[in-house]
Amino acid sequence: MRVAPRVLVLVRDAEGYGAALADALRPSPGLTRESSPLELPRGKYGLNGEKASVELLSFSDSSGSPQVSIFVVPDYKPPLAACVMHEVLELISSEATSTERVLIVPLITRSSSYQHGMEHSTKVSPVLYGADIGATTDFTQLVIAGTTKPPTSLQIRCEPILCLLEMVRVLKMPTVLLVPSGGQQQGKSSTVSDLEVILTVLFILQCVGEHLARHTNLEFSKESILERGIEKSPIVQEPWRELYG
Repeated sequence: MRVAPRVLVLVRDAEGYGAALADALRPSPGLTRESSPLELPRGKYGLNGEKASVELLSFSDSSGSPQVSIFVVPDYKPPLAACVMHEVLELISSEATSTERVLIVPLITRSSSYQHGMEHSTKVSPVLYGADIGATTDFTQLVIAGTTKPPTSLQIRCEPILCLLEMVRVLKMPTVLLVPSGGQQQGKSSTVSDLEVILTVLFILQCVGEHLARHTNLEFSKESILERGIEKSPIVQEPWRELYG
């Protein structure tokens, strides 16, 4: 399996933000997109009874060379979360390449998944926080250019991302963490309507998606986000479905 020099890691959260963002990133002219499930070994971790898999999206050029890879990881809990992220990092680093691989980790969740110290924010325009972790490269600096340094109060509670960040620090693997904030409703007051929250989520997905597309030579499809909102499902997970249903 070949992994591109630019690797995105997204979590398939219950709200559907990660899956929506992965679906909205489309190949630019000259690239093709392929999707494949990957079953990960668990026996060496003593977790034979649990299943573990991730989805790999590959964007390749006309010669078949991968340019961007996206790992979409389920929102596993410990200890499986740590085992899965370790396997993902092994897949990323297993192939020798002349170009140093860089991870980009966007984290979009409900306010219950992270805190940013804005107790009653109703601000619509999101702030995109960016930080390089592990090792700094010209590319990591390019990705975080124009973003805001995360506040010290920011706490990440997404277990797969927490595990990943701890590992890349130890491995000194160039990694960029992107966390949007400012529109998330922490401790939402009664004056903030559900419609406002839905619109804010849509705006946040667009903000992050366009930032990723600019730095990975991909295209962001806002229409795909809207189409996901129109889809019907017996179990409604994505909050923006209410707006377009």
